[in-house]
Amino acid sequence: MKKEAIDIINAKTLLKRKLEEVYNREISTPRDFLWLSSQLEAMGMKLSPTTLKRFWGYIPESATPRKATLDALSQLLGYSCFSHFVASAGSDEEESSAPVLGSSIHPNAEMNVNDRIMLTWQPGRQCLIRYLGEGQFVVESSKNTRLMPGNTFNCEMIIEGEPLYLDNLVQSGRKPSGYVCGKRNGVHYSILQ
Repeated sequence: MKKEAIDIINAKTLLKRKLEEVYNREISTPRDFLWLSSQLEAMGMKLSPTTLKRFWGYIPESATPRKATLDALSQLLGYSCFSHFVASAGSDEEESSAPVLGSSIHPNAEMNVNDRIMLTWQPGRQCLIRYLGEGQFVVESSKNTRLMPGNTFNCEMIIEGEPLYLDNLVQSGRKPSGYVCGKRNGVHYSILQ
Protein backbone atom coordinates (compact mmCIF):
# COMPACT_ATOMS: atom_id res chain seq x y z
CA MET A 1 0.00 0.00 0.00
CA LYS A 2 2.80 2.41 0.88
CA LYS A 3 4.60 1.78 -2.45
CA GLU A 4 1.36 2.57 -4.34
CA ALA A 5 1.05 5.90 -2.46
CA ILE A 6 4.64 6.79 -3.34
CA ASP A 7 3.94 5.99 -7.01
CA ILE A 8 0.92 8.32 -7.01
CA ILE A 9 3.01 11.10 -5.43
CA ASN A 10 5.73 10.59 -8.06
CA ALA A 11 3.11 10.54 -10.83
CA LYS A 12 1.60 13.81 -9.58
CA THR A 13 5.05 15.40 -9.53
CA LEU A 14 5.76 14.10 -13.03
CA LEU A 15 2.38 15.41 -14.25
CA LYS A 16 3.21 18.90 -12.96
CA ARG A 17 6.66 18.81 -14.54
CA LYS A 18 5.35 17.56 -17.91
CA LEU A 19 2.68 20.29 -18.03
CA GLU A 20 5.30 22.95 -17.36
CA GLU A 21 7.57 21.45 -20.06
CA VAL A 22 4.83 21.20 -22.70
CA TYR A 23 3.60 24.74 -22.10
CA ASN A 24 7.15 26.05 -21.54
CA ARG A 25 5.95 27.87 -18.46
CA GLU A 26 6.62 27.43 -14.76
CA ILE A 27 3.29 27.34 -12.92
CA SER A 28 4.02 29.25 -9.73
CA THR A 29 2.08 32.54 -9.52
CA PRO A 30 -1.63 33.43 -9.30
CA ARG A 31 -1.47 34.64 -12.90
CA ASP A 32 -0.08 31.22 -13.98
CA PHE A 33 -2.95 29.38 -12.30
CA LEU A 34 -5.49 31.69 -13.93
CA TRP A 35 -3.80 31.10 -17.30
CA LEU A 36 -3.81 27.30 -16.85
CA SER A 37 -7.47 27.39 -15.83
CA SER A 38 -8.25 29.25 -19.08
CA GLN A 39 -6.32 26.61 -21.09
CA LEU A 40 -8.51 23.91 -19.55
CA GLU A 41 -11.65 25.94 -20.23
CA ALA A 42 -10.67 26.30 -23.89
CA MET A 43 -10.74 22.49 -24.07
CA GLY A 44 -14.18 22.32 -22.44
CA MET A 45 -12.94 21.41 -18.94
CA LYS A 46 -13.33 23.40 -15.77
CA LEU A 47 -10.78 23.55 -12.97
CA SER A 48 -10.66 26.64 -10.82
CA PRO A 49 -7.39 28.49 -10.21
CA THR A 50 -7.82 27.58 -6.52
CA THR A 51 -7.95 23.85 -7.34
CA LEU A 52 -4.81 24.25 -9.43
CA LYS A 53 -3.08 26.15 -6.62
CA ARG A 54 -3.83 23.26 -4.27
CA PHE A 55 -2.53 20.71 -6.76
CA TRP A 56 0.74 22.63 -7.23
CA GLY A 57 1.11 23.16 -3.46
CA TYR A 58 0.80 26.93 -3.76
CA ILE A 59 -1.85 26.72 -1.05
CA PRO A 60 -2.14 23.79 1.40
CA GLU A 61 -3.80 20.70 -0.01
CA SER A 62 -6.23 19.21 2.50
CA ALA A 63 -6.92 15.98 0.62
CA THR A 64 -5.78 13.90 -2.30
CA PRO A 65 -6.73 15.56 -5.60
CA ARG A 66 -9.97 14.33 -7.11
CA LYS A 67 -9.80 11.94 -10.04
CA ALA A 68 -11.48 14.58 -12.24
CA THR A 69 -8.63 17.02 -11.49
CA LEU A 70 -5.95 14.45 -12.38
CA ASP A 71 -7.84 13.36 -15.51
CA ALA A 72 -8.30 16.94 -16.77
CA LEU A 73 -4.62 17.79 -16.31
CA SER A 74 -3.60 14.53 -18.03
CA GLN A 75 -5.90 15.39 -20.95
CA LEU A 76 -4.01 18.68 -21.40
CA LEU A 77 -1.00 16.49 -22.22
CA GLY A 78 -2.98 14.42 -24.70
CA TYR A 79 -3.75 11.42 -22.48
CA SER A 80 -7.29 10.11 -22.10
CA CYS A 81 -7.05 10.04 -18.28
CA PHE A 82 -4.60 10.07 -15.36
CA SER A 83 -4.38 6.25 -15.33
CA HIS A 84 -3.25 6.33 -18.97
CA PHE A 85 -0.68 9.02 -18.11
CA VAL A 86 0.67 6.89 -15.23
CA ALA A 87 0.82 3.76 -17.40
CA SER A 88 2.59 5.62 -20.21
CA ALA A 89 5.04 7.33 -17.86
CA GLY A 90 6.61 4.04 -16.83
CA SER A 91 6.63 2.44 -20.25
CA ASP A 92 9.46 2.76 -22.73
CA GLU A 93 8.21 -0.18 -24.75
CA GLU A 94 7.10 0.39 -28.31
CA GLU A 95 3.51 -0.62 -29.02
CA SER A 96 3.10 -3.69 -31.17
CA SER A 97 1.73 -3.50 -34.69
CA ALA A 98 -2.01 -3.71 -35.21
CA PRO A 99 -4.44 -3.60 -38.10
CA VAL A 100 -6.42 -0.43 -38.79
CA LEU A 101 -9.77 -0.91 -37.06
CA GLY A 102 -11.08 2.65 -37.03
CA SER A 103 -12.72 4.53 -39.84
CA SER A 104 -10.38 6.01 -42.40
CA ILE A 105 -10.42 8.11 -45.54
CA HIS A 106 -8.24 7.86 -48.63
CA PRO A 107 -8.36 11.35 -50.17
CA ASN A 108 -7.36 10.32 -53.72
CA ALA A 109 -10.15 7.77 -53.94
CA GLU A 110 -12.85 9.29 -51.73
CA MET A 111 -12.64 13.08 -51.96
CA ASN A 112 -13.36 15.79 -54.49
CA VAL A 113 -11.30 18.94 -54.99
CA ASN A 114 -12.34 21.63 -52.44
CA ASP A 115 -13.82 19.11 -49.96
CA ARG A 116 -13.01 20.22 -46.43
CA ILE A 117 -12.05 18.24 -43.31
CA MET A 118 -11.92 19.40 -39.70
CA LEU A 119 -9.07 17.73 -37.79
CA THR A 120 -8.87 17.80 -33.98
CA TRP A 121 -6.31 16.37 -31.55
CA GLN A 122 -5.12 16.89 -28.01
CA PRO A 123 -4.35 19.17 -26.35
CA GLY A 124 -7.04 21.43 -27.83
CA ARG A 125 -5.77 21.53 -31.39
CA GLN A 126 -7.98 22.16 -34.45
CA CYS A 127 -7.20 22.47 -38.12
CA LEU A 128 -9.55 23.01 -41.05
CA ILE A 129 -8.05 21.69 -44.28
CA ARG A 130 -9.23 21.78 -47.93
CA TYR A 131 -8.43 19.09 -50.49
CA LEU A 132 -6.53 20.34 -53.56
CA GLY A 133 -6.39 17.00 -55.36
CA GLU A 134 -3.71 14.33 -55.83
CA GLY A 135 -3.21 13.89 -52.07
CA GLN A 136 -2.50 17.58 -51.42
CA PHE A 137 -4.23 19.80 -48.84
CA VAL A 138 -4.11 23.44 -47.81
CA VAL A 139 -4.71 24.67 -44.25
CA GLU A 140 -7.64 27.12 -44.17
CA SER A 141 -7.69 27.80 -40.42
CA SER A 142 -6.02 26.45 -37.29
CA LYS A 143 -6.05 26.76 -33.51
CA ASN A 144 -3.29 25.85 -31.04
CA THR A 145 -1.07 24.18 -33.66
CA ARG A 146 2.04 25.02 -35.64
CA LEU A 147 0.08 24.49 -38.85
CA MET A 148 -0.94 27.88 -40.21
CA PRO A 149 -3.44 29.05 -42.85
CA GLY A 150 -1.87 28.76 -46.29
CA ASN A 151 0.43 25.84 -45.37
CA THR A 152 0.21 22.95 -47.82
CA PHE A 153 1.01 19.27 -47.34
CA ASN A 154 0.49 15.80 -48.80
CA CYS A 155 -1.43 13.06 -47.04
CA GLU A 156 -2.54 9.73 -48.51
CA MET A 157 -4.69 8.45 -45.63
CA ILE A 158 -6.41 9.78 -42.50
CA ILE A 159 -7.25 7.19 -39.84
CA GLU A 160 -9.63 8.06 -36.99
CA GLY A 161 -7.84 7.94 -33.63
CA GLU A 162 -4.35 7.43 -35.10
CA PRO A 163 -1.49 9.90 -35.60
CA LEU A 164 -1.69 11.80 -38.88
CA TYR A 165 1.54 11.92 -40.88
CA LEU A 166 1.95 14.89 -43.21
CA ASP A 167 4.51 14.82 -45.98
CA ASN A 168 6.02 17.74 -47.88
CA LEU A 169 4.67 20.33 -45.43
CA VAL A 170 5.33 23.75 -46.96
CA GLN A 171 5.36 26.66 -44.51
CA SER A 172 6.36 30.22 -45.29
CA GLY A 173 10.11 30.69 -45.17
CA ARG A 174 10.92 27.04 -44.40
CA LYS A 175 12.09 24.04 -46.37
CA PRO A 176 9.42 21.36 -46.98
CA SER A 177 9.31 18.90 -44.08
CA GLY A 178 7.35 16.12 -42.44
CA TYR A 179 4.97 16.68 -39.52
CA VAL A 180 2.95 14.48 -37.16
CA CYS A 181 -0.43 15.54 -35.75
CA GLY A 182 -1.81 13.74 -32.69
CA LYS A 183 1.34 11.73 -32.05
CA ARG A 184 0.21 10.55 -28.61
CA ASN A 185 -3.57 9.98 -28.91
CA GLY A 186 -4.29 10.34 -32.60
CA VAL A 187 -6.50 12.71 -34.57
CA HIS A 188 -10.23 12.85 -35.10
CA TYR A 189 -11.70 14.04 -38.35
CA SER A 190 -15.04 15.09 -39.73
CA ILE A 191 -15.80 15.80 -43.37
CA LEU A 192 -17.64 19.09 -43.75
CA GLN A 193 -20.47 19.45 -46.25
